[in-house]
Amino acid sequence: MPVVGPAVSARPDELDDVFPPYNGGSRTVTVKADPRDLQDQDAGRWVKLDPFDTSLLGKEQGIPNYVLDPKSYKEEFPPLATPAQMEALARFTEQEDTMKMGSVFHEGVGVATGYDKEAAWIQTHSGRRFTPTNPNPDAIVIQDVAHALSMQCRFSGHCREFYSVAQHSVLVSYICDSNDALWGLMHDASEAYLVDVPRPLKRSGTFQAYIDFETKMQEAICKRFALPIKEPWSVKKADTILLATEARDLMSPLHSEWQQPVDPLPFKIEPWDHQKAKDMFMKRFFELTGAPALHYQHYLQHRDTL
Repeated sequence: MPVVGPAVSARPDELDDVFPPYNGGSRTVTVKADPRDLQDQDAGRWVKLDPFDTSLLGKEQGIPNYVLDPKSYKEEFPPLATPAQMEALARFTEQEDTMKMGSVFHEGVGVATGYDKEAAWIQTHSGRRFTPTNPNPDAIVIQDVAHALSMQCRFSGHCREFYSVAQHSVLVSYICDSNDALWGLMHDASEAYLVDVPRPLKRSGTFQAYIDFETKMQEAICKRFALPIKEPWSVKKADTILLATEARDLMSPLHSEWQQPVDPLPFKIEPWDHQKAKDMFMKRFFELTGAPALHYQHYLQHRDTL
């Protein structure tokens, strides 16, 4: 089942971590209000699940949501929900798709089923058999995408320090139009399974097979994550702006022949290590798909095994 959900606008404190001011300068951030904050939570489908939020289990009783995961907080916070409340919560979780941990997070075929035994395949980080030449959308899971992209360096490694495709993707998701943010996050997701090929090779005329596989892979990713097949214009523009910024901040002094068509951003890119890039990619994914807060908390608790 594909993941769907609204884009979530960035908060200023989030952008401090993503985009430090360039050369110590100041910046102005326009933040759109999240429409979910403007509606009664009891009337809408969206439920906040911050561990210390009390809206789900009863505003009057003041019962925090940490009772959803008593094992995580057992020593400090004993469960406060009654058996009846927990039963009602279990029924709600079963009925509400956005509350389920499955789909593109934990579940997905490719472990015991969902692959062609006769075709060549790779083993992904989560242990799935995956055929890049004939991708099965149901075998694509977000933890594989995040892990692989966080381990791959941009510019074929020719930058001053490690800078991952995962971080690049997170930044694109903030720069592009908010309605296209999930597409921006996933715009290089095919590289999780195919790795990237330098642009001169793609344009050489002898790499058409790779280009065809790349197109097929991206279409499978779009199907898996309920995205339109065509890349939005705002994502292409954001990718170009970010390239100019990366060239300024991460590359050796540029040759005069390499002209940037746009001005770089007024933010300095500070490269993240592999683990932070993976975490930020997962966090951004959960934000953009409207997932409950506990999804990301669960990921952090079990990321070594995901």
